[in-house]
Amino acid sequence: MVQRKFGSLGATDRKLDMIGEYLAMYQSALFGKFETTYIDAFAGTGEVQFGETKNSLLDSDEEAKTVIAGSAVRAMGVTPPFSHYVFIDKRKKCIKALRRKFENNPNASRITYQVGDANEQVQELCAHQGWKNRRGVVLLDPFGSQVDWVTVEAIAATKSLDLWYLFPAGLSVFRQIRSDGNVDPTHGPSLTRIFGTDDWKTAFLKPSSQGDLFGAPPRTEKTVTAESAAEFMVEKMRSVFRGGVLDEMIPLGKHAYPSYYLLFAWGNESPKAKELAIKLSKAAIKATDRKHGRLI
Repeated sequence: MVQRKFGSLGATDRKLDMIGEYLAMYQSALFGKFETTYIDAFAGTGEVQFGETKNSLLDSDEEAKTVIAGSAVRAMGVTPPFSHYVFIDKRKKCIKALRRKFENNPNASRITYQVGDANEQVQELCAHQGWKNRRGVVLLDPFGSQVDWVTVEAIAATKSLDLWYLFPAGLSVFRQIRSDGNVDPTHGPSLTRIFGTDDWKTAFLKPSSQGDLFGAPPRTEKTVTAESAAEFMVEKMRSVFRGGVLDEMIPLGKHAYPSYYLLFAWGNESPKAKELAIKLSKAAIKATDRKHGRLI
């Protein structure tokens, strides 16, 4: 069983390589100093499958499939290992697949499997685990707009967790606002839930220059782009992450269109923690660029 396909092979492989690089550096830096926890909120099955149809004049159409290791597998391959791993997915079949995959892993006893809503599970972990003398990394890698702002707040409030967030700036923000500035009644509340505020309305829309006709409701124009939506989220994250948020946003998607931006933040506000977080995240980005090529 494999996780359902989304995005493109190149973008997904880049994202996962970057996460893997960071986790390896993180453990090398903190091993023996703290108990560490890796939390994967959308863990899937541990594998991601991609397929593309190849056309041939001689052969019938066929689908060439590529399977790459997912985030859970890459995290389990980190040496030295994390003290604890928490794999969350709302789909029981995905958690069952992970259990089978790791049942003979030497670090299997370090794993906790949780079936349920990612927001509820992560918020519960953040609120009831003793984080003062522990450290950890959370990966929020949703398929779309599943992450609530209160979940991001809960992670920041621990002051001990680093966060990698695959933010759906193009997929679940830019595309939810029509080109004429109108927002579907079901999409507005979703955007407010993602950002924790309805300030997105003034940030992403402006009064239409065409004016109103015969007392019609005021018109608006769409001003948001995928990049500006990500920048808006970064500023929101700066308001709650006492450590900081990395200035660099990594665009990911098909055909150079940024459906997502990978964002990084850290909760520990000490100068040493800030220095380390920036150093490791930038090193992970640089290592990934060497492998895949620099993103423009």
